[in-house]
Amino acid sequence: MISKILAPLLLVTVLNAATYDENYRVVDLDKTIKENFNLFMHGDFESIIRYDMINMDGEYDDNSSVEVVDAASKEIKRLQDNEKSVKVTIIGHTNRPTDDMNERKVDSDTYAKKIQNWFAYSLETNSSKEKSQNYALEIQDALIDAGVDKNITYVEVRAGLDQGFTEATSEGRNLSNRVMVTVYVSDRVDIDSDRDGVFDRVDKCPASPRGYSVDKDGCSIDSDRDGVLDYKDKCPKTPKGVKVTPEGCPMDSDKDGVYDYLDKCPQTPLGLQVDKNGCPLSSKLHLNFQTSSDKILKESYSEIQRFAKFLKENPVYKAQIIGHTDSRGKAALNMDLSQRRATSVKAALIAEGIDASRITASGRGELDPIMTNRTKEGRLLNRRTEVKLSY
Repeated sequence: MISKILAPLLLVTVLNAATYDENYRVVDLDKTIKENFNLFMHGDFESIIRYDMINMDGEYDDNSSVEVVDAASKEIKRLQDNEKSVKVTIIGHTNRPTDDMNERKVDSDTYAKKIQNWFAYSLETNSSKEKSQNYALEIQDALIDAGVDKNITYVEVRAGLDQGFTEATSEGRNLSNRVMVTVYVSDRVDIDSDRDGVFDRVDKCPASPRGYSVDKDGCSIDSDRDGVLDYKDKCPKTPKGVKVTPEGCPMDSDKDGVYDYLDKCPQTPLGLQVDKNGCPLSSKLHLNFQTSSDKILKESYSEIQRFAKFLKENPVYKAQIIGHTDSRGKAALNMDLSQRRATSVKAALIAEGIDASRITASGRGELDPIMTNRTKEGRLLNRRTEVKLSY
């Protein structure tokens, strides 16, 4: 069918299939033309496959688009299966446009109506660009539907700049409405854009952050399997099965600085100092008094200061000061003495800056011995001041 169309026509130019060559004219119809021109003119291609023109709206339906799309898509797949790098240009053309109204309509009795139609142009410059672009996009869509990756296709618009056939007939003008498909083939260059050790052609995560381990597909891994990828994980060695924060660190529910999986006191009130097990720190008072007196000895004031510092650092604590005595003397006197000693300790802590509302003082006399009162050593231990902390 094509030969019947071409036989009576005179070729105006030989376009080398309207692909890139030394004589290809780059014009500013679309900025991608110049970009693609540089890409392909400077490319080192193993081979260039040029397909027959696709007749877009000629008078005769030659099935050219189906044939070219089928042949090109199969060849592209074959090349890619053989580890070749492939680029595809899809260039749209139209018959020569004109913006001259006299050319667009011929009024003369000299010509028959059919001849008038041959010479009358229907395209102006803008519509020519749009039409040739639509032609190219139509073929691009067909190639994509046939399995060709859109990323390797390059669409360009030439409008009416490259006339392949005489305009003496309507058939000639129609044959200038065409699309040219060309496949450029080169050996595949293995590139690793994100430098993760996995080539781009097989990298399923081509933008992985640098410096982190990836799997065989080039995707970031989760080394400790806590659900947070290593590059986001601020605690990359969390034990298996431990609940973590969005940053990949173990949970610390009571915010005491000890992770939940290590915390033996997981509900410590906020503000308390804790030990390595996450439990509140406790403190004792070891004080000495003059015999039968509630006066704190001078050497014991450092202990008062140490305990006051502890209370300041743990503002949620309240302290109950409890005084004790041995069993020598009358029980009533011992009870009074223990109360006065506890009250003396409270006063000393208030003097160190501790609010009085946080401290209570009580005496237990000889009621709660911790050792026997029959020995000197036992009686010494029973004369004591205890502290109970609460919050």
